[in-house]
Amino acid sequence: MNNNSHKIHKASTLQHIAHILHRRKMLVFGITLLGFSISAFTAQKLKPVYTASAQLVFEGKSAAFIKTQQAFIGSPRIIQSLIHDIEPNTLSSKPTKKSMASIIARFDKNFSAQPVPDSYLLNLEYNHHSPYLAARNLNKVMDHYLDGLETEQPQNAPNTEILARLQNNVENALDNLENFKQYADQDKRENTTPSKEYIEVQREYKKAKAKIAYFMDQSGAITLNHKSPDILNSKTVQKLNLERIQIEQELKSLSYRYGPKHPKIIDLSTQFSRIHTRINHEKSTILHDIQSQYDHALIQLETLENSKTIPSLGYTYDVQIEFDALATQAKNALKLYTEYEDLYKTQPMRTIASVLRRANIPQTPSFPNKGKLLITGTLLSFIFAILLTLLLEKTRNNFLSGKQLEEYLGFPCYALIPKAKKDKNQHLADYVIDNPASTISEAVRALRLVLKLRDNADKKIPTQDSKVITITSSFPNEGKTTLASWIARLAAKSGERVILIDADLRRPSIHKNFGKQNTLSLVEYLGGHNKLEEVINTNDPSGLHIIYGRSVPNSALDLISSDKMEQLLRSLRKAYDLIIIDSPACMAASDARALEKLSDQLLYVVLWNKTPREVVHNGISQFTQFGNARIATVLTSIDLKKHVQFGYGNAVNYYSNYKECPAPLK
Repeated sequence: MNNNSHKIHKASTLQHIAHILHRRKMLVFGITLLGFSISAFTAQKLKPVYTASAQLVFEGKSAAFIKTQQAFIGSPRIIQSLIHDIEPNTLSSKPTKKSMASIIARFDKNFSAQPVPDSYLLNLEYNHHSPYLAARNLNKVMDHYLDGLETEQPQNAPNTEILARLQNNVENALDNLENFKQYADQDKRENTTPSKEYIEVQREYKKAKAKIAYFMDQSGAITLNHKSPDILNSKTVQKLNLERIQIEQELKSLSYRYGPKHPKIIDLSTQFSRIHTRINHEKSTILHDIQSQYDHALIQLETLENSKTIPSLGYTYDVQIEFDALATQAKNALKLYTEYEDLYKTQPMRTIASVLRRANIPQTPSFPNKGKLLITGTLLSFIFAILLTLLLEKTRNNFLSGKQLEEYLGFPCYALIPKAKKDKNQHLADYVIDNPASTISEAVRALRLVLKLRDNADKKIPTQDSKVITITSSFPNEGKTTLASWIARLAAKSGERVILIDADLRRPSIHKNFGKQNTLSLVEYLGGHNKLEEVINTNDPSGLHIIYGRSVPNSALDLISSDKMEQLLRSLRKAYDLIIIDSPACMAASDARALEKLSDQLLYVVLWNKTPREVVHNGISQFTQFGNARIATVLTSIDLKKHVQFGYGNAVNYYSNYKECPAPLK
C-alpha cells in the first residue's frame, strides 16, 4: 500500500506551538510565576539609588571647550577641593593616598557629565543611596567648579585697568595742552600783555571750546558724542551703564531658559529700555550744559574784544609748533582710548559658565525601577518557559498521542487503549468480559471496527475479509499479548468465529493471561507430535478458540517460518472469521517478520509515553524495507488523567463513566 495514503493534514507551525504550550500550560505558568516572584523579591531587596540632576550653561563657547570642561568638572582636582567641604561621614577630612584613590574611584562611578547636542548645555548627574546627599554633593561639585573658574580666570580685570590708564593719559594730554596755552598766552605773545580779566575769560572760552569740539562733526554741527570725556567721566552715566550691563547679562542668561514672552524676560527688557532712556537723557543734559558754557564764554570774550580791552594776539613759530605737537598727542591719546573702549565693549560676558538648574532632592529612586524590573523579569521568565517547553517537546523521545505516531511514522493509528487497573484476583484477559462497558472495552471494539473498515476500503469490493492479523511491538511488556486477547474475546463474544494463536515461542504468555496450562501448544502441532484439533483449546466462555505457545527459543524461527505454519493458516482461514496471531517483539527476534508475510494486516503496539521514537521507527522499518506492508499502530496503556493534562483529551475519555442500563422488566 502506498504510504502517501496514510498521511493526514498537519497543523500549521503556530497551531502546533499553541497546542504544545496548552499541553504544558502548568509548566509555563509555574516558571512565569517563579520569575515574577524572584523579580519581586529582588526589587524589594535591592538598595535604592537616587539620582540628582543639574545643568550648566556655557555662554558662547565652542563644543570643544564644553567637552574640556566636561572632563575638568569630574577631575580629581575638583574632588580634592570637596574634601574639606563635605561632612566626615561622606569624605574623610584627612584622607590618605589610598583612601583618596578610593574616593576618586567612587566619585567617578557615581558622577556623570554629558553635553546636550547642538547646545551650550552640560547635564550633570550624581548617584547616591541617600537622596539628600545626592543633591548636596552635586551642588557642591558645581560650586567648586565655578569657584575654580573665577580663581583661574581674572576675567576682565586687566582690560578695566588698561582702559582706566588710557583714560588717565587722555586727561593728562588735555591738561598739558591747556597749561601750554596759558603759558603761551602769558609769556610768548608778540603784542602787549592783556589784562587779567581778558586772560581769565579767554581761558574759560578755550576750555568750553575744547569740550564742545568733541560734539562737532565735520560740518560744524553739534551732535551727541558718546565718547566725550565729559560723558565718559560722568559718575551718573557710569553708574547707569553698570546697571545696564548687569541687566543685559541677566537678560542674556535667562534667554537660554525662557522664551521672549516669559514674564521675567519682559520685565528685564522693560528695565533695560528705561535705563537706556535715562542714559541718553543724562548725556543730552551734559551736552546742553557744555553748549551753555561755551555760549556764555564766547559772549564774554566777544564783549571784551569789542571794547578794545586787549589787542589781537598771535603765537610765534616755535610756540605754534610745540602747541601743534601737544594737540596731536592729545588727539592720539583720545583715539587710542576710544578704540580700546570699543574693543572692551565687544568682548564676551565675563562669566564662562553659570548654573542653569541646581540639583533638587530626588523624590523617587532611579534604581531599581520596580515596575520595569517586574515586567522584564516576568517577560524573560515567560520566554524562558516557552523555550524550555519547546525544547522539552523537541527532545521528547516517546509518543503521547496517535497524531504524533501518524506524523512520525506515516501510518495510521487505529486505537488508543487506556491502561487497565491491576487486580490480583483477575486475569488480564478477563477484563473486557468482566467490564464490557468500560473505556477499554469500547476502545477495543472501535479497533475491531476500524480493521474491518480499512479492509473494505482497501479492497474496494469486499470479496474476502482480512482474516489474519498479526500483533507485534518493539519490546516485550508493551501490551501486545493483552491487546490480542481482548480483541479475540470481544470479537468471539459478538458472534464471530475467532481463533487466537500464541506464536511467541520464545516468551509465550497468552496461557498466563487466561490462567491456563500450555501442555499442548503450537510447538507440538508444528513438530508433528499432535493433531490440530488436539492443540486447539475450545473451552473459553466467550466462544474463543486458542492455540497456546511454548518456549522453544532455539527452534522458534524454524517452526514459525516452516511450510506447516503456512499450511496451518491456510486451513484456519476456511474455518474462522478472524485469526489473531500474538507475535514476538520485533526488536528481540525476527519471528515477527516471518509472521507478517503470512498475515493480511499488522498491528504495531506502542507503549504510551515509554517506547522511544527511534526504536519504533527501526521496528517499523523491518516490515517496510522489503515491501509495502499493511501496517497500523495502536497506542496502549494510556494514563487517562495525564493524557488530559497533556492536552490530548478526546473521545478516548468519552466512555470513562459509561454504565450499561438494566433490561426493562416484562
